[in-house]
Amino acid sequence: EACGCFIWVFDFFKEKVGREAVHVAQPSRLHVIANSMEKNDANDAWWLAYLLYEGRLPEAFVAEGTQRELRIATRELRVYTDNRADLLRRFKSHLAQEGLTAPKNWHTSKVGRERAKEVVGKVKGERGRALQQIQREISRGSRQMSYWRERVVTICQELPAVKIMSEEIPGIGPIIAAVVTAELNDPKKYHNAKAYAKATGLTPGMRESGGKAQAVGITRAGSRHARWAFTRAVISCMRCKRGVGAQIRAWVEARVKYKPKRKVIVAAARKLAEGVWRLFALGEVFDLKRAFPVKATVT
Repeated sequence: EACGCFIWVFDFFKEKVGREAVHVAQPSRLHVIANSMEKNDANDAWWLAYLLYEGRLPEAFVAEGTQRELRIATRELRVYTDNRADLLRRFKSHLAQEGLTAPKNWHTSKVGRERAKEVVGKVKGERGRALQQIQREISRGSRQMSYWRERVVTICQELPAVKIMSEEIPGIGPIIAAVVTAELNDPKKYHNAKAYAKATGLTPGMRESGGKAQAVGITRAGSRHARWAFTRAVISCMRCKRGVGAQIRAWVEARVKYKPKRKVIVAAARKLAEGVWRLFALGEVFDLKRAFPVKATVT
């Protein structure tokens, strides 16, 4: 099963018997095992063998080769990015408690770092020591981010799909495209755009009881990193004032008047995921007017 530290077991059996003979089950879709009243290793193995024999075993996608290396690099990059963002918020909060502010984006330039250091020097006591420590950790995190970003760019040179996606899909840059490529299987493996979007977990779930069906929140199936990538692409479009990003922004703002903003962003992210499938599975150029129609033309 695709849980815990299964990668080394997968690689071991792949080397011994070949990739075609190794099957990895998706635990979230094996409720017959999870809900069993007599759950043990023997029964689990029996159910896995039975479902495989009938051809009904829900198999999990396992990244291999360059795609696995890219997945490791992108996940490390995101960890350091999130950690630095948290440190920057703590840094700003500490300064606000003293009535001070640091230059905007001070951590991105040498001059900004020197000015921030001067501001930190005005704070005494434990808060000053905390600020100095946070500043050092931010610098260390920035170096780690630069390292992993370079690794991602290097690995992506072997994956032309990353460049194609970043050039054709609005809001998706090289790093976001790298995350999507690393986390999801080849779009051609899915039978339609809805199935590909469903693999991201951005589709609403359904709950049926008494013959009545009701839509619930998103399923959150698949990789959370892929969901982050597509929603981040929409958020980047929300900062655009012109071009294709501005049209997506106008589409979102028109629907925010009637629906929660978070739901609208998820819907837009799902549309981008469907556009990725159409791009690689059908060779279609992303149709902005079809995916995000707005009454007023955005220039």
